[in-house]
Amino acid sequence: MNNDQLLELLEQLKTDIINSMQAAGSNATGQTAKQLTITQQDNTLQLELPGYMQLLETGRGPTGPDAVPGDPPMIQRIQQWCRAKGIPDKAAWAIKKSIDKKGFKGKPGILSEPLGDDNINNHLNPALEAIAEEIGKQITGSIA
Repeated sequence: MNNDQLLELLEQLKTDIINSMQAAGSNATGQTAKQLTITQQDNTLQLELPGYMQLLETGRGPTGPDAVPGDPPMIQRIQQWCRAKGIPDKAAWAIKKSIDKKGFKGKPGILSEPLGDDNINNHLNPALEAIAEEIGKQITGSIA
C-alpha cells in the first residue's frame, strides 16, 4: 500500500469518525472534528485524535481530588458546548459540578465502530484488491 492509498484510507476513517460523532449528537461546536488530523513524518502517516475523544465513547467517572486540569480547562470546553447548544453560560458551572461529582456516560460506538475491524477492512479491501491485481500483472509479465 503506497502513501496515497494510506492517506485515502485515513481520510475515510476521519470522515467516518466525524459522521459517527454527528450521528451520536456529539459534535456541537465542531472543535473535536477540527482536532482530528492526519500527520506525516518521514514515511509514516497517522490519524491523530484528541486525548479526550475516548471519553466520548466510554464516559468518565467523577473528578478525583488531585485531578490535573485539562488544556483547555473543562469549564471552557463546557462553556463552548453550552454556547453551541444555546444554553446560558451560567449553566456551565452547574454542568461542570455535576460531571465532577457524578462523571458522565459515554456513547458507545463513536470510535469503536469507525475504527473497528469491519469498517477498516471495508475500506482496505479495494486497495488490497488493486495491489493483488498489480502483483498478478507483474508475475504474469515476468513469466511471459
